[in-house]
Amino acid sequence: MDELLQAEQIDERELYMEYEKKSYDLFREFRYAEALEVWKEAYHRMPGNIEVKEMLMSVYFDTDKVKYKDEVIDLGTEIYNSDVPTYYKSQVIWQLARTYAETGNNRLARQWASRAARLYHSEDFLYMEISDDPEEVQSYFYFANHWYLEKLFYASCNLCKHADKLPGGHRYTHSVDKVIAQMYELVMPGDDMVFEDLHRLTMQHRGIAEDETALDRDETVIRHHLTRAMECAVKSMTVEEHELSHPLVKGWNVLAAPADNKMIVRMYRDELNWDCFTPWREKDWFRAITDTLDSFL
Repeated sequence: MDELLQAEQIDERELYMEYEKKSYDLFREFRYAEALEVWKEAYHRMPGNIEVKEMLMSVYFDTDKVKYKDEVIDLGTEIYNSDVPTYYKSQVIWQLARTYAETGNNRLARQWASRAARLYHSEDFLYMEISDDPEEVQSYFYFANHWYLEKLFYASCNLCKHADKLPGGHRYTHSVDKVIAQMYELVMPGDDMVFEDLHRLTMQHRGIAEDETALDRDETVIRHHLTRAMECAVKSMTVEEHELSHPLVKGWNVLAAPADNKMIVRMYRDELNWDCFTPWREKDWFRAITDTLDSFL
């Protein structure tokens, strides 16, 4: 019986990896509706697999957390109330809190959020303090730094939504965005980073230029950040699989750009048609940026 059960677990693990491979580029290219069909099929075949449940809940959430509110809540509650590792419960808390917030139930959103561990109580920081294994300490150090930068980026995006009501207003959030862009470039110089980070940095620089068009309208600042956004977008097309060598994220595995490696270039080129950039559209430097992007498209 032990041998049969072990063989069954190995078969299920291999099957799970097949579905993960099928959905890999779909996620990276934001084709969530197609990824959802993949994980629905996986759930039909492996209804008791915790990894499949978590992936299905997550893709419902990523596809449309409002439309699929009931599915996210049902799967999330089931996972949370089962005997599973902390990671899965933490994922549930994150997604249920945001789903309830998006659908207008702030009371339940806060109730779920209160169950999450605080940043300074996180597993990653704790292992760095209690572990006597140098390689483990270093691994958690890289892991924490990489994800901290990503969370900082999304936190700044949310901060910008409330700029009108913050002390300092848009000028304050504008300065925050500049610092976060500098942090990315300091931690991962030469734009040597994962495809998704290059996407975020492209958005960050484009956003800084966009804000500048409504603040001081300094052409030098606008030109600099639109040019940096272009450099990040172009770099994203050529990302190959390798390990980072930068001190704060050393050893982090970088995956090759997805099949649609021009996705960021295409998105950025469309954004340059926004009305806020109209006053600079006939400038030689602006045309040089659009011509460079067009040459790849």
